[in-house]
Amino acid sequence: MNRVVRSRRPRRAAGQRGVTLVELMIGMLIGLLAILVISQVLLVSEGQKRTTAAGSDSQVNGALSLYAIQRDIQTAGYGLTSSPDIVGCPINAQFGGAAPAGFAGALAPVFITSEAARILANPALPVGIGDSIRMLASSKTSYSVPTRVIPPGIAVNGLSVPVTASLGFAQGDLALLAADGVQPCWVFQITAAPAAMDVPRANDGAGWNTAGTPTQAYGDGSVLVNLGSLVDNRYEINLVNNVRVLQVSSFDAGNPGARITRDIQSDIVNLRAYYGRDTSATADGVVDVYDTTTPTTNAGWLRVLSVRLLVVSRSGQYEKEIVTSANPSWDVGATPATTGAAGCGGSQCVTIDVGAGVAGDVEAKHYRYKIFETIVPLRNMLWRS
Repeated sequence: MNRVVRSRRPRRAAGQRGVTLVELMIGMLIGLLAILVISQVLLVSEGQKRTTAAGSDSQVNGALSLYAIQRDIQTAGYGLTSSPDIVGCPINAQFGGAAPAGFAGALAPVFITSEAARILANPALPVGIGDSIRMLASSKTSYSVPTRVIPPGIAVNGLSVPVTASLGFAQGDLALLAADGVQPCWVFQITAAPAAMDVPRANDGAGWNTAGTPTQAYGDGSVLVNLGSLVDNRYEINLVNNVRVLQVSSFDAGNPGARITRDIQSDIVNLRAYYGRDTSATADGVVDVYDTTTPTTNAGWLRVLSVRLLVVSRSGQYEKEIVTSANPSWDVGATPATTGAAGCGGSQCVTIDVGAGVAGDVEAKHYRYKIFETIVPLRNMLWRS
């Protein structure tokens, strides 16, 4: 008898069941949620990293900007203020037969031009661009000591300046003749090596010694100041490709009609400067007020003892949320009185316009700002003999 053999399918083990569609969708959902969470963590972390890095850059930019200005202001008046009676004299100069454009108008250590005056002179500048500060000093690296003019003095268009000593003066140096702080002081260029008691000049129509100059005589007791090539630096914020940049423009003795300009730091959005003045009746050498009123007399200049500076830097990181809801406030202390300050608690505060005010630029509110300030004593005014 033949036996019929039937094939049987192997039984499926209980643990080998497949994944259902619902289980697959749940797994995908959990994976997507995990990716979303990880992505958000990475984005927040990266944003914080950029904010921190940009904040560090802003702090470095602000500190370096303040240091550059402070370093120059500390030397302001070097060689110029050792004879206090001539400080503030109106400067006369001719280059190529004409008064050089932009040449300093008076013999003084610093000049502050307020933001309002800058915008009045150049209406294209935006509000909040800040003040301008300019410093003057002799460029002589060894020493610059004014020397006295002795008889017979120098006449109109004189070619020889008799002095008590010519130490420090050299051919090619700029020199300045002054009688006091009221009469005009005159700039000329030394055209030959000085003798022991004589500083020469020669008529030069293309340079600093136009024929007929100086236009007044300087007699016994006048002063000859050694300017060297003259340090004349002006610090201010300007727009470069629509970005605010702190710049310094410097005097060029070979081409005084133009200035040499270079960038210091970008994203410096405001610069404020104040004269620190002694206004007491006894001239006790203590600053009583900070203001931007430029002195016009010798007595006024001798009361300027320091300069107060503020620099505002902006972070380069644009934040999604508003991080600066109002213009920052600068606490200048309860005393001395500061022009433009308003009471804030028991102190005085100056509002610094960075564009984040009520009617300001909405974009400005998405940046962070840092304030840097210092007070710079004018040591060459304090040490004058």
